[in-house]
Amino acid sequence: MQAYVIGLMWFLGVSAVAAVAVVLIRRSWPPDQRADIHDVLSVVFSMTGTLYAVVAAFVFIDVWQIGNDARAATYREAQAVQALAWSAENSPPEYRDRITALSKQYLHEILDTELPRLRADQPVGDEGWTVLDQLRTISSRVPAAANSSGDGPDVVVQTVIQAREDRLALADKRIGSVTWFALLFGALLAGMPILFFRFEHIGTQLAMTTAVVGMITLLLVTIHQIERPFTSTERVPAAAYDNAVARLDSLGS
Repeated sequence: MQAYVIGLMWFLGVSAVAAVAVVLIRRSWPPDQRADIHDVLSVVFSMTGTLYAVVAAFVFIDVWQIGNDARAATYREAQAVQALAWSAENSPPEYRDRITALSKQYLHEILDTELPRLRADQPVGDEGWTVLDQLRTISSRVPAAANSSGDGPDVVVQTVIQAREDRLALADKRIGSVTWFALLFGALLAGMPILFFRFEHIGTQLAMTTAVVGMITLLLVTIHQIERPFTSTERVPAAAYDNAVARLDSLGS
C-alpha cells in the first residue's frame, strides 16, 4: 500500500508543477505567437519521446530481471539449507541433530533478522555467517561412511554458502547513478516540449501535459520501487524460507 501512496503523491505533485508551468508559459508566451515553432516542437517531442521510451524500457527490463533473480535466489538458498539437513539423516545422532538445529537457526535468522533489515535497506549483520561457519565446522566432522548415499553435509554446506552470497549480491545490486541521471535528464527532455505546444484551449493542453508528465513520473517511481527487490515483500516474499522451516519441523517430528 505504501508504494501506491508514494506513486500517487509523486504523480499529483509533478502534474501540479507541470500544470502551473503551462499556465505561466501561456501567459508570458501566448499560443498564437508560437506558430513558427509548432512543427519543430512536434518533431523534437516525437524523437525524444521515442528515444526515452527505448532507454526506459531497457532499464525497466533490467530491474525487473533483478527482482526475478532475487526471488529465485531465495528459493535456491532455502532448498540448499533443506538439502543440508536431509544430507545428515544417515549421520550419527549427535551430528544429525546439531546440523538440523543449526539449519533451522539459520532459516530463522533470515526470516526474523535479515529480511526485515534488507527491506529497511540496512546491513544484514554477521550472525548468519556465524551460523553458517558453525554448520561448515560440524559438517566437516561427519564420518565419510555416513555419506555413501550421496553428497554429504560438507559438500552441501558449500552450496548454502554460495546461495547466500548470491542473495546478498542481488540485494546490493543497483542500476547506478549514471543510469539514473540519464533517466531523469531524459525525462526532462522528453516531457518539456509539450509545455510549449500551441493548443487553442488551455484545458486540452493541461490534460495532455499531465497525462504525459504523469506517465513518465509513474514509470520512474516504479523503477525506483522495484530497483531494490528486497525492500518490497511483493517482489521477494519470504515463502521459500517459511516452507523450508515447515519441512525441517516435520523432519524433526
